[in-house]
Amino acid sequence: MTTPCQCAPNRTIEIEVMESECPKMPVGSKMILDGPIIDDKRTAGPVCLTAVNAIYPWIIVTRFDVFTPDLDFDPDTGCYHAVCPCGTVKYDIRKGKPD
Repeated sequence: MTTPCQCAPNRTIEIEVMESECPKMPVGSKMILDGPIIDDKRTAGPVCLTAVNAIYPWIIVTRFDVFTPDLDFDPDTGCYHAVCPCGTVKYDIRKGKPD
């Protein structure tokens, strides 16, 4: 049995570190989600669970094709910009390419 979260087409999400003052999260680190699952084969770099928890609302709206300036969607780059709770890492969150 599959759920809408699992079977919907192109639910791949890319989360990339764009700026960082955190020694554990280098710029260019990228987490790839395949639906609700972290794709460990395509994820490059560490995953901060504190940051993932904080930016999860932007991940969900991206997965379900909600793109609104009310949540800081940037149409020029096609992504949401989000910051970790510490304020030290800036992420871009966008639809990914299917594997």
